[in-house]
Amino acid sequence: MGDTVREALALGGAAFVVGLSGAMSPGPYLTVTIARTLSRGKLSAFMMLLGHALLEGALLVGFAFGLQEFLKRPSVATAMALVGGAVLLWMGWSLMRGAVRGTIVTDLEVAEDPGRVGPVLQGVLVSLSNPYWTLWWATIGVKLASDGLVIGPVGVAAFFIGHELADIAWYGFVIFAVSAGRGLLSDRIYRAVMASLAAFLLYLGVAFVIEGFT
Repeated sequence: MGDTVREALALGGAAFVVGLSGAMSPGPYLTVTIARTLSRGKLSAFMMLLGHALLEGALLVGFAFGLQEFLKRPSVATAMALVGGAVLLWMGWSLMRGAVRGTIVTDLEVAEDPGRVGPVLQGVLVSLSNPYWTLWWATIGVKLASDGLVIGPVGVAAFFIGHELADIAWYGFVIFAVSAGRGLLSDRIYRAVMASLAAFLLYLGVAFVIEGFT
């Protein structure tokens, strides 16, 4: 039981850091979150996260019940490790290069009309419309979810909680930073955090690739 809890905690920690790196990457969800914060307030922006979490929860249920036997096949596990590792290496290299060159932007000055749909539905729609989100779940998400299935229900729960806490931590900070003013999130701080996350992604990518070959 103790080993199971330790494995679940380790997976949850990995899910948090990897999820944080994905959440912090500039994209449509970040832009819409900022826009909704400015036009509708903090609560409305946080409700978008609920829609995002519901979508990912439904996806994880599909993994746990619809794909469980498929994900247990050794050839599938190997392929997921190699593909997931390659995507992590690509993500890590891109983030590190952007952090060093200063080409990463936070989009904190973008304020477009968030649309007329409710915040929960918009959280779902913006997530589905983001190809980066689809790529993440098709590769890294499947790999981490399958690791959770190996541990058991507590592993799946640890993965989901760790991943969602990453979204809450980052977007919660963005929402409050936008409400309070630009000074809380300078480009230098953003780039330093992204560089640290990029280094972790590169490490995890190498570990996944090694796991795939062994």
